[in-house]
Amino acid sequence: MSDNQLRDAIAAEAARLIVRGHESDFGSARNRAARWLAKRKLDADDLPLREEIQTHIYALTGLFQQPHSYAEATQEDVYTDDVLAVFRMLLMRLESVMLNPQYHPEGDALYHSLQVYELGRAESPYDEEFLLACLLHDAGLAIDRKSPVQSAIQALHQVVTERTLYLIEHRPTATDYLASGKLPRSLRRSEHYDDLMLLARCDRDGREPGMPVGTVDDALAYIAGLSTAWDD
Repeated sequence: MSDNQLRDAIAAEAARLIVRGHESDFGSARNRAARWLAKRKLDADDLPLREEIQTHIYALTGLFQQPHSYAEATQEDVYTDDVLAVFRMLLMRLESVMLNPQYHPEGDALYHSLQVYELGRAESPYDEEFLLACLLHDAGLAIDRKSPVQSAIQALHQVVTERTLYLIEHRPTATDYLASGKLPRSLRRSEHYDDLMLLARCDRDGREPGMPVGTVDDALAYIAGLSTAWDD
């Protein structure tokens, strides 16, 4: 196996570990794959970059093969196992993201996200687009902490609706508004204003140490089941 083939094989195996839930961190998955495949110590330059692993993740989950966006999909083909695997992957990676204790005494970003989801479900239990925004609003923190919102939008734009993307994109501004009282006029006039404010309140209040929450799999199963909840 050539060096390039080995590098690609490590990237592919790291992607499989992440998608299957065996690893939630890119670095840990890459190192585990390298130990198994290389049987020798590799230099950092010989290991695949995050982007190379991400490409294999997209290939494994079928995102590059989707002919249309979520917004164009029928209700029956939205929550495939591949899409749920992407959601789960993004969420589980948040467990290793510790938040600023001054503003987030609850701890890591996954625990915070599950709290926001639980609060959102108590207020709007049948709105799957809103609940996905609650659950995934901080997904970008595990991709790029310098630009988490844009990272989340880029990762999710093929698998969630425009409304969910809108709520995720503008949630930070809405959360700031609760503290400052300042909000752009365009957001005040938005048809999603009430939902955005509810998401911001859930984000503000979902910061309680010790608050009981369900699991990621519980949340995803609930949201996926909403589309058929009223079927005969």
